[in-house]
Amino acid sequence: MNGLLIDNQEINYLYDLSLIFNELPHAELDKMWLISNYECNKYPFKEIPSESEYVWIDGNRLKELLNQEKVMFIWGVFSNFPKDTTEKEVVQFPIPIADGNRNLWDSELKNIHPLTDTEIIAWDSSLLLVKSNNIDVITQLQKKIPSSIDLKVYNSK
Repeated sequence: MNGLLIDNQEINYLYDLSLIFNELPHAELDKMWLISNYECNKYPFKEIPSESEYVWIDGNRLKELLNQEKVMFIWGVFSNFPKDTTEKEVVQFPIPIADGNRNLWDSELKNIHPLTDTEIIAWDSSLLLVKSNNIDVITQLQKKIPSSIDLKVYNSK
């Protein structure tokens, strides 16, 4: 498991997650995504309503939405799953949360949801955490955001 901590040093509007989703490898977008524990500055998409506990959405559709309008995700956990994983299978486990989740800061990185490959976590409008079993996700984001910090190193301090 690899991870990054990203802050607002190089990107003026970091929480416009289109900047992150536009860098993800196609294989990551060809999965289903669970968005949970989210709070936004506005809710312009009917697919991501303010009153839902979570959203289950195709990754390519999610990227498309995020590119339509800038939305700040103050809190949120974005978890992806293989295309053949069903929503029913995913919700058999606790829905991932960011707020109050101390495990995000463990030196041993692991995803919040046991079935996911990649998680992107918006943390209190101050940080993004990216954790992935796919090294290409981390490598691509490090190239795009050179100020990002290795999450294992950060959590070990």
